[in-house]
Amino acid sequence: MTLIYRISGTTNFAHGSLFVLAMYLTYALSRLTDINPLLFALVLVPLMACVGWALYWALIHPIRTRHHLLAVQLLLGLSFVIEAGMLIGFGGDLQSVENPLNSQFVHILGTGFTRTTIAGSAVSLAGLGALAIALQRSDFGRYVRAVANDNLAARLAGLSVERLEGLTWAIGIGMLGIIAPPMSSIVTLTPDIGLQYTVLSLVIMIVGGMGSLVGTMIAGLVVGVAQALGLLFLPGSFGALLPYALLVGVLMLRPGGFAAMRFRP
Repeated sequence: MTLIYRISGTTNFAHGSLFVLAMYLTYALSRLTDINPLLFALVLVPLMACVGWALYWALIHPIRTRHHLLAVQLLLGLSFVIEAGMLIGFGGDLQSVENPLNSQFVHILGTGFTRTTIAGSAVSLAGLGALAIALQRSDFGRYVRAVANDNLAARLAGLSVERLEGLTWAIGIGMLGIIAPPMSSIVTLTPDIGLQYTVLSLVIMIVGGMGSLVGTMIAGLVVGVAQALGLLFLPGSFGALLPYALLVGVLMLRPGGFAAMRFRP
């Protein structure tokens, strides 16, 4: 989501719904085969990448030069369309993806984690690591960084900014196919949870510093730990409010997020 914003300047408010769509596709594939759901990433990554590519050229590219609120409204509307489609296709009942790794635990510092959770963390780190290496070492990464730093200069240098933006959308949405299989075995699926993921992702983007990939990764860890500790130690549902309290604190003290802390005392 940060990568898409950094390159195209568009906040993808349909990101959470697309993530839930990938999880429901994992659920549908698991009903058809006896393969371990984690292996469905091999299918979902290219499939979701094609969705991201088509989404950019069909919806975002025609309005990219118009008022930014138009893209926000369009993507929010798309999220509701995706939610309605999943409700029609899969129903409103709670669903879950069975995974044999859910019954196997790994104990770390006295706390038990399912092997599915460990696998999800591992593939997330692997995906982010591969993306970071590609952005730093490849020609594509240099082109992307050039567009992010100065769009006009990149055009004058002969780069196809629109093509790079389309590839960025494909990569950003395609990465959802990496984490959707393990997450679909961890959480309970309902069609209406996409907006929750979008809002939480937006909180992480702001806390990390809008457009900063490193800041976003750090903020993701901080927000996740804060939410987990809050749910563990605070009564009722107050723990779920900690990420938003953190957001308010960052906006008041460091509006630039974690990324700004590298440049300010």
